[in-house]
Amino acid sequence: MNPADEDAMEFIRLDSKDFEGLTAKKFARMVNDRLLVRSNVDLHTFQLHWDEFPGIHVRGMRRWMKYAVNHNVKVLDVILDDYDKTHLPPCIFTCHSLQELNLQWGAPGNDLEHIGRVIPDEIYLPSLKKLTLRDVEFEQSSLNKFIAHSPYLEDIHLIDSLCYLNLIDSKVLKRLTIDGSIDIPPCFTISAPHLISFECMGYELKNISWRDQPTLESAQIDARGTTFDGGCKFTEILVHAKKLALFGLDIKVMLEKELPTCSVFQSLVTLEIGKWYLTEDLFVVLRFLQLSPRLEKLKLIHKSVHKAGEGAETKNRPVDGMTFQCPLLESVTIQCSEGDEGIDKLGNVLVANGVSLDKISVTILVTNKYRKDEIHVTLYEYIKKRALQEKISATEGQVKKARR
Repeated sequence: MNPADEDAMEFIRLDSKDFEGLTAKKFARMVNDRLLVRSNVDLHTFQLHWDEFPGIHVRGMRRWMKYAVNHNVKVLDVILDDYDKTHLPPCIFTCHSLQELNLQWGAPGNDLEHIGRVIPDEIYLPSLKKLTLRDVEFEQSSLNKFIAHSPYLEDIHLIDSLCYLNLIDSKVLKRLTIDGSIDIPPCFTISAPHLISFECMGYELKNISWRDQPTLESAQIDARGTTFDGGCKFTEILVHAKKLALFGLDIKVMLEKELPTCSVFQSLVTLEIGKWYLTEDLFVVLRFLQLSPRLEKLKLIHKSVHKAGEGAETKNRPVDGMTFQCPLLESVTIQCSEGDEGIDKLGNVLVANGVSLDKISVTILVTNKYRKDEIHVTLYEYIKKRALQEKISATEGQVKKARR
């Protein structure tokens, strides 16, 4: 897109994938030239996605961000793979026109990357509606300032960050994501009565409590540990949702305790659940299906290998005689790893409860030295392939035995 077109649309979008082979120095010169010839009009969006090395020079990065702020930018979207966050211009956090702020830095998982001055003491963003921060150190005082000085802030997304929070209190918040923490996650309370979407990964459920319980429309929770103690009625938060993704042994422990007396999930259309040994422990899945009469899409994620540090596998509950009816169910996907056993058993349970065989598919995760691949097959193809592999293995075993 040439500069004239960008002026007309009030957009500047820069992605390193579109400038392959260009050094960081030449790229900076090109951006500076583009800004110089641009008409002096307000800027709607400034987007910079840079994931190539060498990293962008700090001075140039500060200059571009200040330019965006000085031209009343509404959307500031910056994703960088290599940048010194201590040199972030404070004017970003006092921009009166800014409606959406997305700042994501690189090297997730490296503790040193979180250290440094990122969020300034002064925060005043009166037009802000959506905040996304990745790989930052985010404290309670910063959150309080964002909420107090951003009266329209409806979306907060904190990703791979050091989150020192104890209370998320907002009367306007609609969407909240807390994805990952490299430190020991603290306990925090959510007081957001208008919250409709909640995503939380890497926390134990016992560390999350609710005040002014919302009516969620969607939730994705990937919990760690197996320590749920029943202190908070999670299903009361989830029971009106249309879409749920619930993973981890802590989720399993919680659902085992709460589903027997839980209300029906009358609005639930899409359910993803698992990351435990499903083929030997189906109680939670079957009970959930009993309570989901309008379910249309189901994804079951089977985990065959217990990972160290996650706590002991929980006890299985009997499923003899358990049946369900999901007449609107359109598709079922079973996700497993290559070599997992018992998937046919899982499929048989679904078929026995009226799910047509042609609606069940299997996604096999194949991991090699360089990458992960997915193989998509029907359940019938999967069973046929497994039977053939078992037959070949049995034949090879007989041959080896005969040679002895």
